[in-house]
Amino acid sequence: MIDKLREGAEALLSEASGRGADEAQVLATFSEKARVAFEKNDFNISSAGTQSRLSLKVHKAKRKGTATTNETGAEALAGAAERAITLAGFSLEDEYLTLPDPQDSEELPGRFDEALAGLPAADLHGLAAEFVAAARVDDRISLDGAELELRTVGEVIANSRGLRATDRVTQLSWSLMGMGKTETEVTSFDYLSGSTWAWDGAPDRAKETARALGERLTACFGPKQAPSYKGAVLLSPAVLGELIFSPMMFHISGQQIMDGKSRWESALGERVASAAFGLTDDPFNLVLNGATPHDAEGVTARRTPIIEDGVLKTHVDSSYTANRRGTASTGHAGGLHGICVAPGDSSLEALRADPSQLVVVERFSGNLDPVSGDFSGVAKNSHYYEKGEYRHPLTETMIAGNFFEMLKSIVGVSDRAEPFCNAYQAPWLLVDGISVTSG
Repeated sequence: MIDKLREGAEALLSEASGRGADEAQVLATFSEKARVAFEKNDFNISSAGTQSRLSLKVHKAKRKGTATTNETGAEALAGAAERAITLAGFSLEDEYLTLPDPQDSEELPGRFDEALAGLPAADLHGLAAEFVAAARVDDRISLDGAELELRTVGEVIANSRGLRATDRVTQLSWSLMGMGKTETEVTSFDYLSGSTWAWDGAPDRAKETARALGERLTACFGPKQAPSYKGAVLLSPAVLGELIFSPMMFHISGQQIMDGKSRWESALGERVASAAFGLTDDPFNLVLNGATPHDAEGVTARRTPIIEDGVLKTHVDSSYTANRRGTASTGHAGGLHGICVAPGDSSLEALRADPSQLVVVERFSGNLDPVSGDFSGVAKNSHYYEKGEYRHPLTETMIAGNFFEMLKSIVGVSDRAEPFCNAYQAPWLLVDGISVTSG
């Protein structure tokens, strides 16, 4: 698989150079997928297929053009090269266009499993049935959708400067969404997902995700209102993606800095968060599905502290933004790879016991303006505590605040960081100064 991808990439690079490209980069990929899906509690669809693609980017006279092809014949490669160069002729000139130099890059061990690559279709179907059954142990659980997908992917990145990077992975992923339902009550929907690079232990992990969703949903029956107040809320790992990581990535991005939109352009070395907060991008954390040896350009990925003890340590750049800003690529073309928030020193029980009034936010649905940091929305599938005592699940409750103020108002961090949907790894955060408005 990798050898054929290399051959295709080299042939397309040669075509682009031969037709006058100043620089060229090829991303050659092969993917094989099998998917089993359920809808409305019943089996819905099973599908399988393969796909090969060559994606070309060229620079000519400081103008960029792109093209893709699914074929590797001489005529198809020549056509793709010609299209990319033609499109470059219509593009705006950009003096900062660049490609990365050769990198020391190796495949990241632990992400390719022969047993998973050769998994029989019957085994995938069998796991899908067990997966759905695990979520519906309680007959009050209604699944709106569930699926398992198995994929095997090979990738080669090659450019005209001599960079060569390869990768191959196997991944089994699963997801499900549903709600609690009785004759008289329907909860808000909720969802969970997960993934693994290897077959060993995968069935147990998938079924544990399914059981966890069922438990989350059944805990939401009988909701009541909470008093309105301004004060502490406890954020679960599930809500940090939208309320913390998304705006944070906006303001550390070289793209946003060069566009004049980041409020952290001049904040390196300054405290932007509570001293209790630390965050690292770890591309080698195999728990997370963003684990990778290199970024989207083939630049070697590395473990990168973003915030340490509340202090901003770095901005992140691709080759292009680094060239434009006069810095160096941090290996983040395509974004962060494996967000890991450092655990603190408080048990979850201690965090819940401290405030006199506490909304525990399990899911957030709303809006956040990344520029201003202002957010407002609904805390769903959430719960209310008073003086450390659990009171009841919540009806949908409005919460509002500001990202920048919230980061500096983190007053507690749980002593365990856990992966959420294998997208990132984070503890629970107790934050102050949030407006809670009950219906």
